Amino acid sequence: MIGSIRNMLTFEGLAYAIYDYPDMLEDMVETCCLLVEDFLDQVLGEIEFDYASAWEDICFKSGPIVSLPFFQDVVTPRLKRIGDKLHDTGIDVWYTDCDGDVRPLLPSFLEAGINCLFPYEVNSCAHPAELLAEYGKELLIMGGIDKIELGKGRDAIKTYLESVAPLVERGGYIPFCDHRCPPNVAVEDYLYYLDLKEEMFGMK
Repeated sequence: MIGSIRNMLTFEGLAYAIYDYPDMLEDMVETCCLLVEDFLDQVLGEIEFDYASAWEDICFKSGPIVSLPFFQDVVTPRLKRIGDKLHDTGIDVWYTDCDGDVRPLLPSFLEAGINCLFPYEVNSCAHPAELLAEYGKELLIMGGIDKIELGKGRDAIKTYLESVAPLVERGGYIPFCDHRCPPNVAVEDYLYYLDLKEEMFGMK
């Protein structure tokens, strides 16, 4: 609803449009929503889906790139329309790709039906345990393995994996590197991380 519009208008253009051309921007969001709805009307019921995915890359380390009132008033109702269509056909997992600090948007995401975060970046947000403790089984997370810790060697890798082990045990959390693995992580340490994750979490 916003990520694609940001790509068209640019970050700066979107920032101005929210205040200078709010009606135009809402019309763009509505058009994006209609395109998704039209697509869903053609495939839902014809193809069996296990989950839904989305791309709404609109956060950075300081939070969303749009104001919360704009998101709540303009974007959330459209997302909810999409969520209602998904839920009506039995799709109960809907994740969105949103980097950065997503915490300010989480209530709106959950209200609309987006219940899973990906790739969940730790350094711009928080350890996944914090959010899962706050939202319980209502929230699912994929990612959340701190890429900075992966670069600190095997002791740090083991310590971090131990910190997420209870989350894996409770369910609703799939651990992997929070976005791309940086080049300072030694290949041998990355292979150690994969082997240890398999050993700890029983991935066969």
